[in-house]
Amino acid sequence: MKSISLLNISFAYSGSDDLFTDLSYSFGTDKKVAIIGNNGAGKTTFLKIISGDLLPDSGRIVRNAKCYLLKQINTDATTSGGQSQQLALTCAFDSGADILLLDEPTSNLDAASRTEFFNKLRSYHGGAVIVSHDRELLNQMDVLMELHNGKLSVFGGNYDFYIARKRQMQENLESKYTDVQKEIARLNATITTAQNMRQHHEFKQQKDKANKSAGSRIEVNALKGKSQETEAKRRKLIHAKLNKQLERVAELSAQMRNDTIKVPLPSVKVYDKEIVRLENLHFAYGNQMIFSDFNFTMRTGERVRLLGNNGAGKTTLLKLISGVLRPSAGRIKVPRNVAYLNQDLSLLDHDKSVVENIAEYAGILMHDAHVIAANFGFRGDASKKKVGVLSGGELLKATLAAVIGTEKQPDLLMLDEPTNNLDIKSTTVLENALDQYRGAILIVSHDAAFIKGLHIDRSVIIPG
Repeated sequence: MKSISLLNISFAYSGSDDLFTDLSYSFGTDKKVAIIGNNGAGKTTFLKIISGDLLPDSGRIVRNAKCYLLKQINTDATTSGGQSQQLALTCAFDSGADILLLDEPTSNLDAASRTEFFNKLRSYHGGAVIVSHDRELLNQMDVLMELHNGKLSVFGGNYDFYIARKRQMQENLESKYTDVQKEIARLNATITTAQNMRQHHEFKQQKDKANKSAGSRIEVNALKGKSQETEAKRRKLIHAKLNKQLERVAELSAQMRNDTIKVPLPSVKVYDKEIVRLENLHFAYGNQMIFSDFNFTMRTGERVRLLGNNGAGKTTLLKLISGVLRPSAGRIKVPRNVAYLNQDLSLLDHDKSVVENIAEYAGILMHDAHVIAANFGFRGDASKKKVGVLSGGELLKATLAAVIGTEKQPDLLMLDEPTNNLDIKSTTVLENALDQYRGAILIVSHDAAFIKGLHIDRSVIIPG
């Protein structure tokens, strides 16, 4: 069978720590393999090394299969992301390569294009190595591989299998963590008991010494010296055990996941009413008509998904409702407190810190902003990081903290492809936040797994 084999591959970018260390795996034509991991783990770099675009610092690559690398698409002003992605995927499938290397292949694809891609991938004659955060796609894979801290963990199944194994591993970690905590408590109790006993013995010895003759006192001091030496050795042994357990609990704590965030309940009672009304809306880009006599309404707390082909006008509608764009005709009625999270998450000031952005956006004191930052995982120095240096997942959390972190939350939250370029961990954080949020949601997303967890009330098709 044709294959590409990596043997003890290591790689580091100049001036940085190793990205990979001693990675080995053989990719064949009989398997569809997915590589998952947090943003920054090196997944795209790994694909480039497999393809030969990058050379490893050490190790060996044995290739006897033709591969085709599809890189992430950078769209331009004249072509939509979905159209560019479809064209690139067509070239990949027409390449006849033994192994396709696909980086985020479902990005920007609408429902019809996704279905077409899944069918082509399923029937493709060769193998595939795919970097993706798309859980619907990941569930169609034969093997999942997780890249984490420079190491590769192989899970022999699809995404659901991976989640089940990770849950089991997490439960094992939690069980070990509990056991170690119990051992730490036992050792601390032993140390306390020993200290109390030592103080009691020393008091008793001082009392006995005062009542004894000089010869007897010499004998008592000799016995006391031996006893203290034995006790010192025992204390040293117990403290060594305690330090080892404290190191162990720190290791386990670092491995355990704790990505929960806290979204407060609204400060005022929410009444059922109409909050969005679009009447006879007209809008065009030059001669291209996007909306003509378009009507749309939403109510308090309603969750609505916008559907339509790429270029139909879903993002345009969000911009019209948010006030970024103005219609050429028609009427728009929206609540005063609206938040629009575009695809670039450009709501925050990149030159200011996380906590400064929260205070400024929400109009609150810095002390209160620090509390909100902590609720969203930014504790200590992390809250002082400039927004411009945050990763995609961190930027998402910082934006959510500013927008829905206070009791005075927006009546309407609009999101445009919020899971694009997010790793699975960050997507889970977003799901958790939106599950706690009680306002209305208007969303554009092609992420079927994400949408399923949002409990959408209805979908609106933009005819386009």
